[in-house]
Amino acid sequence: MNRRSAEDTRRIINDAALTVFSKSGYEGANMRMIAAEAGISVGALYLYHRSKEELCATVFNGLFKEFRREIDEKVLGLSDPVEQIRVYIGTYMEMAKTHREFIYTFNRERGFTFGVEWKRSFFAELRALVDSIIKRGVEQGVFAEVGKGEATKVLVSALRGYVVSIVIDPENLFSADACTDILLNGLIKRCGPQERADSLQ
Repeated sequence: MNRRSAEDTRRIINDAALTVFSKSGYEGANMRMIAAEAGISVGALYLYHRSKEELCATVFNGLFKEFRREIDEKVLGLSDPVEQIRVYIGTYMEMAKTHREFIYTFNRERGFTFGVEWKRSFFAELRALVDSIIKRGVEQGVFAEVGKGEATKVLVSALRGYVVSIVIDPENLFSADACTDILLNGLIKRCGPQERADSLQ
């Protein structure tokens, strides 16, 4: 029988840690539980990670990389900036829903400031990607010029708000289609000058 590679073991540990953290939270999880979920000894687990905190950082970074990989695969191959924004929003929200339990249990216990440096770097990458899509859309005449980086900030902040709502206000979650339509089209009904004048009387 082939021996499991170190890379396979790391992946199994990462998946096991994600499962345990999602079910038990950071405080409720321990290295013994994660080792059992991974099907390895506690000693073997410590060969790969020196502490629960280090392992948690690995899980976070793994999720960030998975998210970026999904975004790159689904968004970067598209040529239409409108479709890129639509797919970006849908992918972001789908990933948040997929890992909802982890987001909920972890941020409930540790707060949104935990791992702020990892998160800051991650969101900087996302802002750069969204900014490049919007700038290209402006250059092509698809998007209106709305001020340097303002549209990017609004879009990224709306989606971060979605993640916050998963934890503290799940009744306020919105759909990807609604988010996309409002961000792309706005709230103002498009009509001619006479129709708008009539509606104001």
